[in-house]
Amino acid sequence: MAVAVAPPASPSVAPNLAVARAGPRYWLHGYWRMFVWDLMNLRRYLPILASILILQGTGLVLGVGLFFRHIPESAAIYVVSGVPVLSLLTVGLIFEPQIVADQRAEGSYEFVRSLPVPRSMMTMAWYTVSLIPALPAMVIALLVGMARYHFHLDVTPSVVPAVLATSFTGMIMGYALAHGITNPMTTRQVSGMLVFVLFGFSPVMFPATQLPHWLAEVNLWLPFESMATIIRDALVKGMVTGVRRAYLVLGAWALVSGLVTARVVGHRR
Repeated sequence: MAVAVAPPASPSVAPNLAVARAGPRYWLHGYWRMFVWDLMNLRRYLPILASILILQGTGLVLGVGLFFRHIPESAAIYVVSGVPVLSLLTVGLIFEPQIVADQRAEGSYEFVRSLPVPRSMMTMAWYTVSLIPALPAMVIALLVGMARYHFHLDVTPSVVPAVLATSFTGMIMGYALAHGITNPMTTRQVSGMLVFVLFGFSPVMFPATQLPHWLAEVNLWLPFESMATIIRDALVKGMVTGVRRAYLVLGAWALVSGLVTARVVGHRR
C-alpha cells in the first residue's frame, strides 16, 4: 500500500514563523508592548497621581507666598523653578518604589520579572509612563508661579535635556531602590524618608547658601541640587553656574543606579 508523503514545507514559510529576538525592531516592539502594559496597569492611578502632582506643585508655589507679605523676586524664582524637580522626582523616586513594594506584597512581583522581554524595555517603558503625569504638573506649576509673582521665565531649548536627564536619573534611582530592597515595608519607609530629604535638606527650592556649610558640601555630591541646577539654568538666564558639573553628577548617579538595577533584576529565577 502506497503511503502518501507530505511535501516539504516551502522554504519561504520558515522565516515568517521565526521571530527575530534582536535588533531595533524587536526592541521597539517590546518597548511598546511594555509601555501599553504599564499604562493599562496604572490606568486608575495615573489621573490621581497627576492630580496630586498638580496640587503639590501649585500648592508649593502659592503656599510659600503666604509666609511673606512681599516675597523678593529672586526668592520667588527659586521656588517656582525648583518645583519641576519635585514633580519629576515624585513619580520616579517616590511613587515607583511603592508600586514595586505593592507588587511584592501582593505576590505579582515575580510574575512581572518573568515576562519574556529585556529589562531595558521594561525600564524605558516605565520611564515614558512616568513622564505622563509629571510633565503637565510641571508646566501648570510654572504658569501659576509666573502669574502669581509677576515675572517671566527665559525658557531655552536646553529645558528638554534638563527635564529628561532629571526624570531619568530619578527614575533609575527609584528603580534601584525598589528592586534592591526586598522588604516592602522598608521600601515604603525609605521612599517616605526621601520626601523629607528633598523638601527640607536639599537646595532645590532655595539656594545652597541657606544650608549649614557641611550640608551644602554634602549636597554637592548628591543628585538633587544638580537636578535643580540644570532645570533652573534652562528656565532662568544667568542664575546658576556649574551646569556641566551638574550633568556629570547626574550621569554618575544614573550609571551607578543602572548598574545596581542590572545586577538585581538582570537575571531570571
